[in-house]
Formats: sequence, C-alpha cells, structure tokens
Amino acid sequence: MVILGTGGMSHQLQGERAGFINKRFDTMFMEKLVDDPRALTRMSNAELVEQAGSEGVELIMWLAMRGAMTRGASVIHSHYHIPVSNTAAGVLVLENTSPALLAV
Repeated sequence: MVILGTGGMSHQLQGERAGFINKRFDTMFMEKLVDDPRALTRMSNAELVEQAGSEGVELIMWLAMRGAMTRGASVIHSHYHIPVSNTAAGVLVLENTSPALLAV
C-alpha cells in the first residue's frame, strides 16, 4: 500500500509577506510528522498561516497522509529544498513500522 500526501511547505505568494519561507518551521514539521504527529494536530489554521505563510496551510495535506499511517513510522527518504520560486519543497518517504495503531 502506498499513501501520498502533497502540498506546498511554507510559502506566501501575496501581501506584505510575499516571498515568505520558514525553513526552520518546515524542517521541524517534517521531523514531528514522523516522531510526534499528534503535536501538529494541535496547531490551528491561524498558527499554520503565521508559521508557514498563507499558502503554507497546505501542510494539512501532509498531516492527513500521516494520519492514514500507523503510529510507528520510519524515514526511508527525506529531502528539503528552497528552489528559486517562492515555495519551499519537501519530500518525505515513510514506512509503517507498527501494524495496527493509527498515528493520530
């Protein structure tokens, strides 16, 4: 079984914070997605926008993907990049390590 989650990481395309990218938040989000996804569920949309920009709320799609996995997950591959565009990009390939208990 393969579960994919997609969506931008931190970015804001308009307004006063146009061009905003928060690498520190993005990398923390990717780490917590593996080790403590429940902590990420306590963030409100407003907190996500503050930390990740107005379009960064797309990180909810990453969290939905993680919620479909079991509690235990191991990282197969992780990559983070800030390209020339105004959107941080991440790739996280995870594997279930426990058979039954859901993550969140």
